[in-house]
Amino acid sequence: MAGERALSGSADTVRDVGVALSSRTVGADVYVHLTRAVAGLESGSGGAVCVDRLVTRIQASAAPVNAVQQADAAWGKALSKFGGQIEDLKRRARQAGTELASVEEDLAKAQSKLDGFDGLDAPGEPYARRALVQAVAGVQERRAGVLRRLRALDEEREGADSAAAAAIASSRDRYLAARSALPEPPSVSTGVTVTVPGAGGSALEVSALSLAELKDPEKIRAVWDRLTAAQRQALIADFPLLIGNLEGIPLRDRNTANVITARQYRAEVESQILAFGLYRDTPGAGGFFDEKIAELRKEITSIDAILGDRNDRHPGIAGFGEYVVYDEKGDPVTRKGTTLVAFNPLGDSMVTFQGMLDEETGDIPAWMTNVAISVPGTGSRLATLTDDLGRTKDLFAGSGQTSGYFTWHGAPLPDTGGEHLLEAATRGFAEVAAPRLTVFANSLRLPQGTDLVVIAHSYGAAVLGGAERLGLRADRVVYVAPAGFGHTATGLEDFPNTKDKPHFAIQARNDFIGATQGLSGFGLGHGTTDVLTAPGVVRLETGYLRDGDPGSGTIESTGWIEAHSAVFTRNSTAFLNIVGVVTGAPVSLYHPDSTWVDSYGNYIDDPGTGVKKPVERISPLDLSEVPE
Repeated sequence: MAGERALSGSADTVRDVGVALSSRTVGADVYVHLTRAVAGLESGSGGAVCVDRLVTRIQASAAPVNAVQQADAAWGKALSKFGGQIEDLKRRARQAGTELASVEEDLAKAQSKLDGFDGLDAPGEPYARRALVQAVAGVQERRAGVLRRLRALDEEREGADSAAAAAIASSRDRYLAARSALPEPPSVSTGVTVTVPGAGGSALEVSALSLAELKDPEKIRAVWDRLTAAQRQALIADFPLLIGNLEGIPLRDRNTANVITARQYRAEVESQILAFGLYRDTPGAGGFFDEKIAELRKEITSIDAILGDRNDRHPGIAGFGEYVVYDEKGDPVTRKGTTLVAFNPLGDSMVTFQGMLDEETGDIPAWMTNVAISVPGTGSRLATLTDDLGRTKDLFAGSGQTSGYFTWHGAPLPDTGGEHLLEAATRGFAEVAAPRLTVFANSLRLPQGTDLVVIAHSYGAAVLGGAERLGLRADRVVYVAPAGFGHTATGLEDFPNTKDKPHFAIQARNDFIGATQGLSGFGLGHGTTDVLTAPGVVRLETGYLRDGDPGSGTIESTGWIEAHSAVFTRNSTAFLNIVGVVTGAPVSLYHPDSTWVDSYGNYIDDPGTGVKKPVERISPLDLSEVPE
């Protein structure tokens, strides 16, 4: 029946739902509270957790509830509009229906007159009948017009229904997008326990938490070694975050656990990217979170590089996610992914190992003669870890077949730029990282005869200095472009376990960090001792970009900023000196630039003259050869 659709539905009900949705504030309330939490967190730095990552998690959680609020508002607006359209259409349809009823009454009367005329016994005048027929036709035309208007109202209602359905579908898509962007809840231990024989025939119940409560890595390892392979896997699956970062657990088993955590975190980051994408629909948002999204995508790239399970997604990067290690015979083995020794995103802890593991113990093999720990500096984080991994790859490639390298980013490190501008001068990061590095290094199960060498770059030097002061054990130490020993150490004499071990320093002559070394005060700086000139520290030459080739240019020729990292240029003099300290191969001593005296009696350096002086090599294993 024409007009039936236009008259259907309850405008008041639709409008009431629209008003309720428009006034619902659950999304806005959650969003406000979460953003307030962000504001409080952003003022902190150098803590035991990665503040930026915590902020990102909160912001990403705020995005879906913000999207829900937007969907509520959009849906409410659409329904309020739809309710108004229903009311207007029903009003016009009722008017047309009233008019139709009147017309049909007129039509019945006109038709009755015509029928009465035709029923007369004597035919009437022809003109009279024509008038009656015309009257019926006129009323029929009026009726057809009203019916056309009613059908038009039905079509208009159909269009309004379609528009409302589209608006509701769009809101539904927003709800679904918000739901997809919500991160999976963090996995927590379900309390899985396994039973192993205890002392005197008793049974010992072991869980991931009870292992951690032992605290001593040796005790943890003793219990772990008594578990069967199935029991170990059960504890790993129950609490991978804890097992993967627990000192005393074999490196191989830590890797198994950390791969689980890394994949979970990668999925979380992908959800965060979706969440921040929701902000793009927010009026006035612009590209506010574009930088955040780019950073998160870099984190995914780093995880891909560590795991080596999605190398096909990075075809433009040669050797992406592939790592060469050597077996006991010295034969190269190319593997996808590296050993992930620690992975705790909230603690900003990511530690990898490049090298072969013992098949039985899952730790450093007995035939490995040298193990190095590389500690990066300012700007190092998960998003840039591919750079640190690449540096370790180079050092490993230059160190021979019986070496292994850890890339240690076991704690938050300072960033650069914007609100992070002064972070590199603050001490909080080093104070958190130094104990972690100490425990990690001292907990490594190294075979007898395997040397441990620690290499620290830039801010990492302050971390290493603090770790040495806390009792870190190492056979040799290399400070590369060091920020300092840390504000609690004045020199090697403060290092209880390494004061008598060979210490080396490598830094370009024009490195910008030289302007900050030895400065300390107002809670900033990393000690008053200049590592380069500290008693007992042997400074090594930086030399040429290609060792022995003056035509390649010096490390200094790269620029006063670039020279800070150019010391790691593969096959440069500086690079080979670092490798030499690790492997025990001869290294070349630093020679200062020559000086001349001006007319005022001032000593002026003659840049570049030190590099050109004859090479003077020593063994990094015997500092008795170092000239006085």
